[in-house]
Amino acid sequence: MGLSTEAERYPKYRWVILGIAWLTLLCLYWSWFLIPSLASHLSLDLGLSHLQYTLIFTAPVMMGIWCAITAGAAADRFGIRRVVAIAAFLGGVGGLARAFAPNFEVMFIMMCLIGIAAYGSMSNLPKLVAIWFPPKQAGLAAGIYTMSIGLGLTLGLFTAPLFPDWQTAFTVVGIITLVAACLWALLARNAPKGVEIKMPPMISGIKKGLQSRNILLVCVVYFLYMGMFTAFSGNFPEALELIHHISPATAGAITAMLTGAAILGNLLVPALSDRLGLRKPFIYGAAIIIPISLFFAWQLAPSVATWVLVFVGGLGVGTLPPVILTMPLELPEIGQEHVGGTTGLMISAHSVGGVVIPLLVISPIVSAGTSGAYTVGFLVIALLIAAAIIPTLFLRETGRKGRG
Repeated sequence: MGLSTEAERYPKYRWVILGIAWLTLLCLYWSWFLIPSLASHLSLDLGLSHLQYTLIFTAPVMMGIWCAITAGAAADRFGIRRVVAIAAFLGGVGGLARAFAPNFEVMFIMMCLIGIAAYGSMSNLPKLVAIWFPPKQAGLAAGIYTMSIGLGLTLGLFTAPLFPDWQTAFTVVGIITLVAACLWALLARNAPKGVEIKMPPMISGIKKGLQSRNILLVCVVYFLYMGMFTAFSGNFPEALELIHHISPATAGAITAMLTGAAILGNLLVPALSDRLGLRKPFIYGAAIIIPISLFFAWQLAPSVATWVLVFVGGLGVGTLPPVILTMPLELPEIGQEHVGGTTGLMISAHSVGGVVIPLLVISPIVSAGTSGAYTVGFLVIALLIAAAIIPTLFLRETGRKGRG
């Protein structure tokens, strides 16, 4: 039965659903990004090599390679409530169990569980927006849930050194994550009352994405974005500590400027993009601002300019995810019922970038631990994200003006 008014089709309860999703994702990324600011203590206590530390930090991204596409397709078939609930509980259990990890192997497995949770949840949020929010609020809603990722990253980087030890940090944040998972399981809904959601076969959304040139181009942009972000945030605090002898707390705080500023980008840019009816100019802007700001933040470290430039780079970092994740909702070749599988495909590409670039490209460069090695590493990171301009040139403008 059709719903006669927008208020019936998009009830106010949509903000409750978005709020619970926001909290759940925040906790999962908070749990994950405790790791960079604890790198030196974890490496010492568990006897980790630089490669092993990199594997632990990037383990969630490895899980995202297959989990995002699987969870997105599963939500198309079984609904977002059940899929996200399972994912969130896994993340809470894995995050808490890290406090008792005796070695690299156990810590790696627990971080894999966090990755299943983070990517299993994130891949379903564009579908949540497509179901619960009118098109005119799609960018705003995407900005709000993406903001939770930035805030979670910031909390992780900033709060980790405030705990007495890494075991306490993992215990406290793990328990909070389990509470958020319980709230989602109790309060979330698949769709507003009276709204019928088509549930096609799991493979359907994936096929739609693979057949869309626009989605494949977005996958390339997201691959480069996550590779840049994971490589920079995973190595910058340690580089500041080793080369410039900055305390772990200060190094974490500087890096937290990146994710803190991203929160502003998450909120301001999608709303501005909705108002202007354009998406692509914001991708171009981010692909220019991020590399210039972050490379010179390292070149001028340690100084006030480092703080300022990391903040500016963070504004660019906050621009890309909400703009990119809004696009599947606006492409005519992707229907609402296929958003989960298509978004999962995009986030899987994003995850591949988060593994390949830090592990196979950047880690061998910076493993020498010298100032020159880090400079080359950060230069390569800058060039890779700047390369996102190329696929964007061929990408369809999905904003209102482009569709008009």
